[in-house]
Amino acid sequence: MLKHELRTLYLNKRKQIPEQQVRDFNNAIINQLKNLNWSAIKCISLFLPIETLNEVNTYEVLSFFKRYFPQVIIAIPKTNFIDLTVQHLQYSQQTVLEKNKYHIPEPVCGNVVLPSVIDAVFVPLLAFDILGYRVGYGKGVYDRFLASCRSDVVKIGLSFFAPVNSIDNVDAFDVPLSYCITPNKVFCF
Repeated sequence: MLKHELRTLYLNKRKQIPEQQVRDFNNAIINQLKNLNWSAIKCISLFLPIETLNEVNTYEVLSFFKRYFPQVIIAIPKTNFIDLTVQHLQYSQQTVLEKNKYHIPEPVCGNVVLPSVIDAVFVPLLAFDILGYRVGYGKGVYDRFLASCRSDVVKIGLSFFAPVNSIDNVDAFDVPLSYCITPNKVFCF
């Protein structure tokens, strides 16, 4: 399927998941996180969820890291939708969040975290394929950002669904994931 077809299909699929099942899926994804080795990770980039679109609840991912890996620096993206760039600001208990025009919670201000210090990036997605390519929201913001990161940065998707066989219109600038965590399995690419 083409990206725009997958985008429409998976936006609808996510919206139709019953509330209790969303909670169960989120809990299962956190359990999968617990099985991964985070010992080499010093700094992560973590997007916050668009709750109206039933995204994976990354506030729970944030809590996981604060509880089990409090030494890890957490950088929250703040997107400039004019030039489609992302700046990361360090999260702390004092961080004030505001939703942007797309209902994405973002830090109002904070210390800038450079892409070169980020070890792992949690990447938003709607669908992904068996090769690790993903369908996002269609603006290419994360592919641009990932291109500015170190070549060894770990790219992690979170999805309620298993992968599709293929995305028919993958572009040369599309950056594949390293892993995608689902409720039932961690896919490695």
